[in-house]
Amino acid sequence: MASVYIPVQNSEEEVRVALDQLPRDASDILDILKAEQAPLDLWLIIAREYFKQGKIDQFRQILEEGSSPEIDEYYADVRYERIAILNALGAYYSYLGKIETKQREKEEHFILATQYYNKASRIDMHEASTWVGKGQLLLAKGDVEQAFAAFKIVLDGDRDNVPALLGQACVEFNRGRYSDSLDLYKRALQVYPDCPAAVRVGIGLCCYKLGQFEKARKAFQRVLQLDPENVEALVALGIMDLHTNDASGIRKGMEKMQRAFEIYPYCAMALNYLANHFFFTGQHFLVEQLTETALAVTNHGPTKSHSYYNLARSYHSKGDYEKAGLYYMASVKESNKPHDFVLPYYGLGQVQLKLGDFRSSLSNFEKVLEVYPENCEALKALGHIYVQLGQTEKAQEYLRKATKIDPRDAQVIVCS
Repeated sequence: MASVYIPVQNSEEEVRVALDQLPRDASDILDILKAEQAPLDLWLIIAREYFKQGKIDQFRQILEEGSSPEIDEYYADVRYERIAILNALGAYYSYLGKIETKQREKEEHFILATQYYNKASRIDMHEASTWVGKGQLLLAKGDVEQAFAAFKIVLDGDRDNVPALLGQACVEFNRGRYSDSLDLYKRALQVYPDCPAAVRVGIGLCCYKLGQFEKARKAFQRVLQLDPENVEALVALGIMDLHTNDASGIRKGMEKMQRAFEIYPYCAMALNYLANHFFFTGQHFLVEQLTETALAVTNHGPTKSHSYYNLARSYHSKGDYEKAGLYYMASVKESNKPHDFVLPYYGLGQVQLKLGDFRSSLSNFEKVLEVYPENCEALKALGHIYVQLGQTEKAQEYLRKATKIDPRDAQVIVCS
């Protein structure tokens, strides 16, 4: 394992620090760094090594001490390393804010990240790495347009800055400009072919959104060749396998989802797909456990919508219509419009019909027809509702449409 050597003041001697034997108490190493007025790049190396070893408290302690007013004063002429320390703290708190599910704590992390990046900008307002960090923070906060502006500042000065290219690719993906996003990911790979495997996940997602499914599959497979435990690639390939709708594909898809869950038990998308599987095997306890975990670990609207939908239909199938209705409504609220995810509208319509709330049920089945105008089940439900509301002609109109679509449906024939 590598070592670093801290020069001893007023001497030709050095203190050797083995990076695989860093002290559990970071104060021990901090005492040496401060006593010998060690170069700040050594502070960074040691902090990063603590981070790699999963010793996050020690990582933070080294960097916070390395950005204190006392250190700022002594190392006033050392600009780059001071900025690097502040940006590392900014990136750390940006990440904490991104993964935090409680709104108050999330905002606190983002405020700290902003403070560190602003302090770095006061040292040098033109430093590209600070603008990249600010862009990543803005993306984590969902401020896509300001993130675009931050990355553009960097790319205007250096069109081949890889972190800024990747940030801009994320911005374009979030805007729905998948072709532009793909071009940026490809350019980043051309500039730096040794990009982390995860960059190819972005390429795969763009190809998938553009309907280039075989290219998407190859991109995700390449990710797994480079990083066999990449959860995003496993989940993406799992979804593609499941969408083949044949027995072999479904089996392979579920195996990938299970593998993703084993690697990272808090991947909300994998949790949702596993819950979907257990719903069809009738294991409702597992459905509820998995989806409640998914809801606890994500703030992503479409993902939460699927989680609420899984919970709703679990309670629906058990005959608990009140709870099912609440979760269907929560799912609808997260999905915003029927074209994004129509299934909760259908489930909510069924539950409301069962509970005798005909007007609300009517509205939701009409939303289903906006997406699928020839959905026979929705047409039959609307026919039944209009019968209950005493609007016979309207009822017959919908039932005739249903009969035309499926002339063999005995239920429609009897009702009409």
